[in-house]
Amino acid sequence: MMRILMSGLILLGAAGPALADGLPAREPGLWQSASTVTGPDGQPLANAVNVVTVSCVDALTDQKFFLSNQSACNTLTVSGGGNTYRIDGTCRGNGKTSAIHETLDYADSKDVTLTAKLGQMTVHSRLQWQGVCPDGMQPGDEGDIENGAFVKADNINDQANQ
Repeated sequence: MMRILMSGLILLGAAGPALADGLPAREPGLWQSASTVTGPDGQPLANAVNVVTVSCVDALTDQKFFLSNQSACNTLTVSGGGNTYRIDGTCRGNGKTSAIHETLDYADSKDVTLTAKLGQMTVHSRLQWQGVCPDGMQPGDEGDIENGAFVKADNINDQANQ
């Protein structure tokens, strides 16, 4: 569940062409996300303040990051236009179903702000394009940069994410 929220979850003014699911295309390449997760009281959760992750985005993986490849979610609907889009639906994790409401604000194709509510948690993320993906990083990869090198945590295309 946390990956759903943090992805954009890991990854645009009049943002470029809209993709099949109704979201504008982001610039392909390396995206950095700085996220903070708050609980029902509005206070940040422990170890969930300004969490920085990176993802490698191409045309085939772009929307998977925002729609979680719809693997844990169903009835997701995308609405909006221009610079602001909403994704609403239900997601299942840890044996529990929760409503999800995401708002994506596209400054341009290289700068997106995501606010997502999943159950009682809220995620605020700033996603910014960083350039080309580093050597060894494949489209769909997620992780972080340590000592200048990419450290993979997951790939949105892995079987476990389907």
